[in-house]
Amino acid sequence: MDFELIFNVMIEKPWVAYTLLVIGLLFAGILLWRAKNGDEVSFMGLNLQSNTRVKELEQEIYQLEEEGKQKNYVITSLNRLASEISRSLVLQEPEFEDQRRRIYNYLLSCVVAVFAGNKGNNPKVCIFIDTGDGHLKVHEAAAHTPNGMRKLRLSIADSAAGYTFQTGETFFSGEIHTPGSRFKAHPKAQSTYHSLICAPIKSGDEVLGVLSVTGDEERSYTDDEKMYLAAFANVLAPLLQLELKQN
Repeated sequence: MDFELIFNVMIEKPWVAYTLLVIGLLFAGILLWRAKNGDEVSFMGLNLQSNTRVKELEQEIYQLEEEGKQKNYVITSLNRLASEISRSLVLQEPEFEDQRRRIYNYLLSCVVAVFAGNKGNNPKVCIFIDTGDGHLKVHEAAAHTPNGMRKLRLSIADSAAGYTFQTGETFFSGEIHTPGSRFKAHPKAQSTYHSLICAPIKSGDEVLGVLSVTGDEERSYTDDEKMYLAAFANVLAPLLQLELKQN
């Protein structure tokens, strides 16, 4: 059957044309309905996708691009820190103290930048060391009040940072207030947060201190960011080891 014959039939019997038109409209409606509900539809080489799916794909691409930028920033920061720390290890006072201060300023600002992807997250960074009496104290910190840094003490036996200091294992929680969590709220804490990562700062098997970052939101951080914090802790270890020996 060729097109001329079909055309003649449609002229002689208009109801055939109307029937085909209705079928075509129904078919087109089904295709559009499926596309609207997220299905990928293909017809005669034409691919139809819902606007929702297109937006989801755009968001996924954007997320991958942002993660790539974050990884590049972490790698660049770690390389610079490693270089500066290596140079500081052979310095004498007062040059050493000046370089030490610059290194901590840079390291803490880098960690805050890496973990501040969510604007409502407000990451707070702490480096804890042993006081010698069963507690940890703040050695260096960012985004904490000076008074809070000076007074804060955490029990090694009964805190998330203490767990990391004792075991050498990273503590990672997206909701620290769930029942059974190792986290214990400090009675004098001035703010509430939900996410916490504590990474050990180690020299061999010896734990020198703990690098921690908090997040105000639940599930603030990813497994990748847990690895980033561990990398910052590792690169800091030679400097902290030298400081502890000198003290």
